[in-house]
Amino acid sequence: MKDSTKKLLVTQGYSETDVACNKSIVPLAKWTPLACAFFGAIGVATQSAGYLIILGLLTFVGAFSSCSLYDYLYKYLLSSFIKLGEMPKHGTPRRIGCGIGACMFAISGIGFYWGNDLLAYIPSLFMITFALIAGIFNWCFVSTFYGLIVGKKQECCG
Repeated sequence: MKDSTKKLLVTQGYSETDVACNKSIVPLAKWTPLACAFFGAIGVATQSAGYLIILGLLTFVGAFSSCSLYDYLYKYLLSSFIKLGEMPKHGTPRRIGCGIGACMFAISGIGFYWGNDLLAYIPSLFMITFALIAGIFNWCFVSTFYGLIVGKKQECCG
């Protein structure tokens, strides 16, 4: 793994031990944002207010836990046949990202419910875009801003 990738993963709040020792850390770290983008895109494509509001509420799990809704989906539904090992716990930057994603999806759901296209599309497309960037390039805008606010030292969990 490239040093730049290691740095991006630690910036996201993964422990240096997980980054160094977990051979599947890269695909596992990509799973959460890619799943977030995928499930968000379903809500936008179907223009389903209820789906996006419920997705937003369920995405809040990741704001208060070291695992997100999408991590639990991997753990309980996919890990038995996609053998990448245990999902590493994520730290504060990813929890903040889950909180933002939850808000964006819920706001979009409200926008679809009210028939307000700007409120419906902008928050969800913002979240889907940045989740795809995180999933493809390992760069998370929330982690970057978090690092700027708290300084170079990142929270790591074990």
